[in-house]
Amino acid sequence: MGRNANTTSQSKGALLITGAAKRVGRALAIALAADGYDIHLHYRGSKDAAEDTAYAIAKHKRQVVLHQADLADEQDCERLIADCLNDEALVGIINNASVFTYDSNDDFKASGFNRHMAVNAIAPAILMRDLAASMQSRQQKAAVINITDAKLVGLNPDYYTYTVSKMALDGLTKMAAQAYAPWLRVNAIAPGITLRSGDQTDEEYRIAHAFNPLRQGAECDDIIRLAKMILDTPSMTGHTIVIDGGLHLRPPNRDVAFLDQ
Repeated sequence: MGRNANTTSQSKGALLITGAAKRVGRALAIALAADGYDIHLHYRGSKDAAEDTAYAIAKHKRQVVLHQADLADEQDCERLIADCLNDEALVGIINNASVFTYDSNDDFKASGFNRHMAVNAIAPAILMRDLAASMQSRQQKAAVINITDAKLVGLNPDYYTYTVSKMALDGLTKMAAQAYAPWLRVNAIAPGITLRSGDQTDEEYRIAHAFNPLRQGAECDDIIRLAKMILDTPSMTGHTIVIDGGLHLRPPNRDVAFLDQ
């Protein structure tokens, strides 16, 4: 799907959202389109879901472009950002795409470690690098939001290499904010458990989602509100905002997915 010419209001600019076909990425793409942004919608293999999300965006009379890319592939990353930078209205990136595969300190494999790092940390680094270079050459500014994980402020060893990759992205958020100022503002949102995942039952999700001091876990709407706030706050950079119902105040020894173990 290409550009939708049937827009009814002035755009706030265009955003690249990675992993935007499903789940949190889909929610962000639709909500930010409703807020006035045109969307560059990245997906890897979920073409049907991406097209469905694009259709939902088009209902808000905003422009949408689909981009297929494997973020574990350096050339795909460079092609993706180059294609998006052909749109001079690009004002930001939300690095939402993530590999989330279970392993432990006892059984992780280099192949899994490499893929977690490639998608969750190296790809965002490439996208930010090339966005910053373009903004500097154009003498324009842009914003980046990295989606990390609340477990970084309440560590446990579950999802071992995934967690390390998100630690890298968290560090990258601060380093990129330093390195690419004033052309890029770089911030992160670190949500706790937000949606049901894997083979988790509805009851298991309900228990895990409420396992925090507030008895209220993060919702997609919380992430959306924070994304809008970050995009609308031109003096904000280098921050990570944690939304986990306060779980980081008394973190468990294991991931909340394993509360009954």
